[in-house]
Amino acid sequence: MNQPNPAPEQAGSPLESRYRRLLRAYPGDYQAERGDEIVGTYLDTVGPGRRWPSPHDALDLLGAGLRERLRGYGALGLAAALPLAATAALNTLVAVATFLLLQVELNDPRVTGLDPAGLFQTIGAVVWLGWLVVGLTATALPGSWARTAAAGGLLLTVALPLVAALSGQPRPPLSVLLPAIALGLATLALPSHPSWIARGLPLLAAGSGTAVSAAFSSAENGGNWFVSYSSTPELMAMAGRLLFALVLLVGLGRALRADDTGLWATLLLTTPAGLLGTDQLSQAIWGTSGGGHTPAGLVVTTGSLILLAGAALLTVALACQAARHRSVRRRVLDNACATCGHRPEATAEG
Repeated sequence: MNQPNPAPEQAGSPLESRYRRLLRAYPGDYQAERGDEIVGTYLDTVGPGRRWPSPHDALDLLGAGLRERLRGYGALGLAAALPLAATAALNTLVAVATFLLLQVELNDPRVTGLDPAGLFQTIGAVVWLGWLVVGLTATALPGSWARTAAAGGLLLTVALPLVAALSGQPRPPLSVLLPAIALGLATLALPSHPSWIARGLPLLAAGSGTAVSAAFSSAENGGNWFVSYSSTPELMAMAGRLLFALVLLVGLGRALRADDTGLWATLLLTTPAGLLGTDQLSQAIWGTSGGGHTPAGLVVTTGSLILLAGAALLTVALACQAARHRSVRRRVLDNACATCGHRPEATAEG
């Protein structure tokens, strides 16, 4: 089959070269075999005068390249696990955001000892409200709208420390914001066509966060349990353990049906779940300073013990899967008929 070449008016243009840079997401042999065809197809669909690939095209190319690389490793289950991990991450964020908004941000400043930022204790309330909006969007407008809202929530979370520094307003500590950023990254892979059950989960998560906040308020008759960010590390760690346990349970259930997507999702969420417990882990390893974690201990715990450990686990899993995939392919090729290419057992069955 003849491969389409780039449109003559686009051949050698900056747009073509930028599409070819995106092709680096694909394996080298795939680029050599089908690169011209892919670039030509995209160039045929763009309007005149465009100099940059659209965000949709860029994400489409990068996602397809990632899937092709995972196919070569025999790890397509990892790509299939991204929507499951995104769904779990979003619902965790919605539950945590609801709890922190009700229990901390809307609490009496005389109890928390903070200088309030308007109606709230810190400007972090904007981030938690943003993630609640993302949850509502995932329920009412799943797919591209939900992913766009998730990208907005992530940008808002990432920008918060800079905004706080420039404005002089109080903000949540990094031990709270870092897991929110990690979970937010995972939400960028929200599914395009979730089930009705999945669409209803954000409402359930918000209800759970509300119920936990109401339970604490009722337990002390309006007292001061977990009403500031300095008193919530235990609950954040509990949320991380619960996230990990639920996704692992789903993964084991799917594994019984020869579906490894749940186990891959567990690996993907290991780092965000670990970050939710950063504060407690840092204090347990390095001790405390003024009743909280030491800054150096938090940095080392986050960078070395959580981020690197999570990346290492995923890398080892991919390497093991790739080795197993190569072994299976080698056995298949060794057993294939030299004349027709069929395996002897397949010929016998036929």
